[in-house]
Amino acid sequence: MSGALAALALPPAGFSAVVWVALVPLLWSLHRCRSLRAAFACGYLSGVVFFLLTIYPMVSAHSWSGWAAEAPAMFARRMSRQWWFMHAVWVLFALGCALWWGAWAAAVHQLAGGRPWRWLIAASAGWVLLAEWARAQLTFGSTWMFLGYATADLGAIRQLAALGGVWFLSALVAAVNAGVAWGVFHRRDPSWWRMPAVVLFVVGAGTGYGLRALNQRSEPQPGIPVAAMQVHQDAYALKDFSSIGLDRNYEPMVRDALASKAVLVVLPESVALGALTLDGTASRTKPPEWQFPRASWDAAVGRMLAGDAAAVVIGLDTVEAGQDHNTLVAWTSSGMAGWYHKRRLVPFSEYRPPGWGGWLLSGQSQYVRGHGVQLIRVNGLMLGGFICQEVLLPRLIRASVLEGADVLVSGGNDGVFSDPAVAQVHADAAQLRAIEAGRYLVRAMKTGITAVIDPWGREVTRSRSSEPVLLSARIEPRTQVTPYARWGDWVVAVAAGALMALGAAVWKERQAP
Repeated sequence: MSGALAALALPPAGFSAVVWVALVPLLWSLHRCRSLRAAFACGYLSGVVFFLLTIYPMVSAHSWSGWAAEAPAMFARRMSRQWWFMHAVWVLFALGCALWWGAWAAAVHQLAGGRPWRWLIAASAGWVLLAEWARAQLTFGSTWMFLGYATADLGAIRQLAALGGVWFLSALVAAVNAGVAWGVFHRRDPSWWRMPAVVLFVVGAGTGYGLRALNQRSEPQPGIPVAAMQVHQDAYALKDFSSIGLDRNYEPMVRDALASKAVLVVLPESVALGALTLDGTASRTKPPEWQFPRASWDAAVGRMLAGDAAAVVIGLDTVEAGQDHNTLVAWTSSGMAGWYHKRRLVPFSEYRPPGWGGWLLSGQSQYVRGHGVQLIRVNGLMLGGFICQEVLLPRLIRASVLEGADVLVSGGNDGVFSDPAVAQVHADAAQLRAIEAGRYLVRAMKTGITAVIDPWGREVTRSRSSEPVLLSARIEPRTQVTPYARWGDWVVAVAAGALMALGAAVWKERQAP
């Protein structure tokens, strides 16, 4: 029941209110368990149910061959292998990730000892350290489906992400579940109300902090006009692309954005056929006729800008030193202003993780990751970039802020997945990334949810999933550093320290005569 309730709190169901009691059935079971093995089994079973439900949207991924040339028969064989591979990965990762739910359940059973404050610490600190941080290491660092994301639609509560990131929100969710569970277990005890009251006070204090943060909107109102756009169509022909491979749908939209005086225009990734060669070298994976020199792109974008004092950021495949990259490239009327190579590639999609057999994955688009934050300076703005699923990696965005990014830009394409739950997960994560960084975020998705998000996680403007749209908004560059941006994942460190201290106390008690 806990696994199912926790999954229902997240996309695609999205019954987020359920998250505050989702773990109560599991905690009830732990309260009644008589052995460590039984506690682990309860947690593991709950985790298996949760991950089977929440990882399943990833199975909806389509082909990952990029623009590589491929015969129809080869494509059909690869699709068959991919179907079997993705379903096997779904089950294997569900079974593997559930181990950390089992470890959390065992830790609660072992350390709580029937004492209210130990119960609270073990449940909340253990959840952050074991059920989420340790599990994230198994899933390549991704924060996919953390319980803290269920608070993304709670304007006041989500402001706590500025203090401790999504980790703080997940710790709060676990603490509330522990408080509710304790009140249920000990409802006949005269002092049953004490721990729920403490938890309620913490939630109230957090809500007060969030309301205060929401009321501290800077003055004057932000004044830099920006635009983000998305267009998707189900099938393309060569005539749909310009002489440099750019999707023709976007050129008139860029001109419309410039006509509205936008200073920054952001296009998604996957909007061009082929690749831009940044240094004249050639890709070995893409057809030669669809590799375009930098001069051609400079000229084409220059004609679109027509001397306008604006910057355009486009998500493109690029080639540098003969290596393929997934890149955000920025231009002004003076030419190319800079680029950002994606730093954390998607496993099984953009690269093959070490140890996985080549017979399972034969897609030809193997990208090379970028290094460093790669800030882009345009029109007085310092842009920090990230691409698509990097939105699930808070550390990357934090690094850009610490290096001086005053505005965040992101391009992506959730159309790789046919399940709309993926787009919603990424949209919720984008709201929390903006709060953690304390920055405006201009996010353009070819398929998915395009939005301009303010530093408090409010979507100033937003598209419906996959609709053709040109969004306009106003932003301001910000230099303030949030506690999370300054101190990083301190909640994880505190959780580790709390569990170690609790473990030491329990061990000392058991050693006493």
